Amino acid sequence: MTKMNSFLPLSLVLSLGCLLSQAEAGNLFRWVDSNGTVHYADNVPPSYSQTGHAELNALGMTVKNVPAAKTTEQAAEDDWIKGLEGKRQKFKDRQQQEDRELLATFSDVKQLDESHRDRIKMLQDSRKQMEVLRDKLNLELSDLQAALAKAQGAEQKRVQGFIDTKQKSKADYEIAIQQSLAEEKSAELAFQKQRSRFIELLDKQKAQEDSEAS
Repeated sequence: MTKMNSFLPLSLVLSLGCLLSQAEAGNLFRWVDSNGTVHYADNVPPSYSQTGHAELNALGMTVKNVPAAKTTEQAAEDDWIKGLEGKRQKFKDRQQQEDRELLATFSDVKQLDESHRDRIKMLQDSRKQMEVLRDKLNLELSDLQAALAKAQGAEQKRVQGFIDTKQKSKADYEIAIQQSLAEEKSAELAFQKQRSRFIELLDKQKAQEDSEAS
């Protein structure tokens, strides 16, 4: 029976000894070049410092992985994702704050409805007052137009000045009235959303109370 040689090849022993000596002296690194060849050394060449590498201990075990540097596109995508997550968190925080204020302000849906009706009435009263003033300006403008037709010289110029001033005021009222109408519509839409959310919160609150009671 032939006796097997229990000794390792000299080249392998020398290679392992060299690697262990490097590891004991300092850090040992492993990286892969552009051809897919694995390299071991006590430092990473500058040309491969951004492509990712591993740091090994004296036993050749990986103790740290340094990922490859991100490309401009990858970095931009990461920034976009972080920005999106930040916006989602802000929305969540704002929603939670609104929920707390809603539950603290109103005890039931009836109270919320009454508050909304009061606000809409206030907006409508303000708009109606502006409409009255606008209509009054229309009457005054009608009288001034009649006076302008009869005026001459300096008087005609003075009447025209009054007309210009009142027409500007009328235009301002028209803008304010349209803004008030838009605000009423916006308030109604916001209320419907708020009302649905309030009912949802009350249902969750009741379900939690029932669960705790049982």
